[in-house]
Amino acid sequence: MRRLLTVLALVSIVAMAGCAGLPGAGDAGEGTAVPDEEVAVANDEANATGVNQTLRLSVNESVAGDELTSVGATYPRDRFNVDEAAHDAILIGVDTDGDGELDREFNETHVSGVNTNEYSYDVTLDTDYTLEESDAVVLGYPAVDNPEEPGEYAVELHVNDEQRANGTVVIEESE
Repeated sequence: MRRLLTVLALVSIVAMAGCAGLPGAGDAGEGTAVPDEEVAVANDEANATGVNQTLRLSVNESVAGDELTSVGATYPRDRFNVDEAAHDAILIGVDTDGDGELDREFNETHVSGVNTNEYSYDVTLDTDYTLEESDAVVLGYPAVDNPEEPGEYAVELHVNDEQRANGTVVIEESE
């Protein structure tokens, strides 16, 4: 049941990727492309703990044609704290047609490892899925603590340790 609720929450966040509520999404209407690199935060308040963060990274030519073998994020040191997450709590998928919905999903049986330190995580995979240039890789990671200070923070997203890009996490002041 917990897995189902986590997946539903993360799919909802990903489905909203075309909405203005996500950092950098702007006013995306029907047929408008979603920005390539995004980080959606389930709780954007400063000092929130155990936050579910979903990242989306559009595949480019550097990994197109390769099997999806890893995805991860590196946050600013001394700002965010990353904890370990159980394999079944991590959402991994691919949006193949740019509609914000996952067309391919991978579960805990595809996760071969999760490596974390205080400010980053890498999820290694065994998927047998070949990436295409039109794909967007989506990863929901449920164990990130937000920084104390509100603001915009650059987060490095990566796929297969070859493609890297920066996304932005917007943290709001606690109420």
